Parts: sequence; structure tokens; C-alpha cells
Amino acid sequence: MESLWGILWEVLKESVSITLLVLILMAVVESINISSSGRLFKKLHGKPVAEVAMACLLGAIPGCAGGFVVVSMFTHRLLSFGALMGGMMATFGDEALFLAAQSPKQALLLTSILFVIGFVAGLLLQKIPTDKLVTSETHDFVFHEEHQHLHENPNDRHWKERIVHFLHEHLWEHVVKQHALKLFLYAFGTLLVLGILNHFFDLQTVMENNSWTKWLVLLIAVGIGFLPVSGPHLIFVMLFLQGSTPFSILIANSIAQNGHAGIPLMAQSKRNFLIMKLTTMATGLMVGGILLGFGL
Repeated sequence: MESLWGILWEVLKESVSITLLVLILMAVVESINISSSGRLFKKLHGKPVAEVAMACLLGAIPGCAGGFVVVSMFTHRLLSFGALMGGMMATFGDEALFLAAQSPKQALLLTSILFVIGFVAGLLLQKIPTDKLVTSETHDFVFHEEHQHLHENPNDRHWKERIVHFLHEHLWEHVVKQHALKLFLYAFGTLLVLGILNHFFDLQTVMENNSWTKWLVLLIAVGIGFLPVSGPHLIFVMLFLQGSTPFSILIANSIAQNGHAGIPLMAQSKRNFLIMKLTTMATGLMVGGILLGFGL
């Protein structure tokens, strides 16, 4: 019993530490993204390579902000379906922030690989006619347009108003109120489950002695990737950092999932959302399966 209390205390301390680190990273990302209104895409429209590259760059931004911008531009017909898919494969939601907080080198490596996969897949999908497959109805997405002048003129006299707006609308309303508690609960729950499991079972040994379990976990990782949320996928980040699962499973889940970025797409068209998800899941399963087959 004493050891279980020890696990609980260690999990609590680590959860608080991770949550604080992630919130700081989210605040930094939020400050960078508040000026992203999508005007640049108007210049890129009709240039497939540039479209896909920019969508993947936005998707590679840790968290869901870049993915939201990509979806918004697609629903406003400023991005092609191929660019949307590239951006969705390049993003893996708030799990990117957790990984960056725990292991910046691994986060950079995974993000770089996802960017390349998203870029290549996006260009290939540009070649496929999707007019009859993908719906083109538009859906409005909020960019705080009433405060846009605060972000466009950084040297003007509105600097006090900009600070107040950022602290209230972005830091408090978005980062703290919408994410802080969920981040802590997801981190605490995931670490607690893994801590208890590792107390009674050696997950790494089970994986090494039963190769079929890796393929089962791969299927589960891709299946959970269907969920348009951040949080449940955190378990694959933690398992990878603990050495219990190979890199192939982490990357399969990362390709299949896109954090909360799929929610506005689902609101615009459930059909588009389903097509996007099935495509990212199939890609994740293929890439993950190939890497797992090579023992990676």
C-alpha cells in the first residue's frame, strides 16, 4: 500500500510539473498565432507546392492553433483538399506540447518526420480529383476579427489594449480556462494508469516477449486516432518515453490524430471529416506498419 501511495505522490508531482510546462508553451504558441488571419493563403492559392508546405508548417506548430487555421482556410476555399490533408497529418494536437515539455529532441524529430509525411501525402492527394467526393460548403471560423487591428499594427498606440486583450481573451479564456484543468486531468490519469500497470506488470518485457502485442497496440493507436480530441493519445507519448512501445506506434497515432483541429471540419461537413480521418488513419497504419516491420 505504501508503494501505491508513493506512486500517487510521484504522479501528482509530475502531472503538476508537466501541466505548468505545457501551459507556458501554449501561451508562447498562442502569442505567435494571434496574428494568423489567413491572408497569406490568398497569395498561395493556386500554387500547390506552396499551399501544402504552408499548411504543413502550420500543422507542425505544437498544439491545435495551426490546425484550426488550416481547417478554416479549407472551409473558406482558400486551401485545397491535398493541403488540408498535409496539414492534418503534420499536426498531433496538444500531445506535441507534452512531448516538447518532456523531450524536446524527440518532439523536434517527430514533428520533422510528420511534416515530411504530410508534405509528400498532400502533394500526392493534390493529383486526385475530389470534386465529387469532398463537399465545398463553407463554415465560418472565429479569428477575433473585431480585435484584428490589435495584431496588425504592433507599433501603434494600442499596445496597452493589445496586452489586455491577449491576457484576457487568449491567455485566460483560452489557455487557462479551456485547457489547464483538462491538461492536468489527462496527465494525472494517464500517468496514474501507467504507474499502476508498471507496478504490477513490466510492459516493456511483455512487448518484447510477445511481438503480436505490438501489432495489436498499433491497431489501437490508429483506432484511437479517430477521436477529434487531445488527451487520450497522451498514453502513446508516455509509453514511448518510458520505452514500453516503439517509435512506429507513436508516429502511427500522431499521423492518425490531429487534436481538436478536426472539430471545426466536422461542424462544416461530417463527410469531409470522415474522409479526412479515414485518410490519415490509413496513412498512419501504413507508415506505422512499415516501421514496425523493420523493428523501429
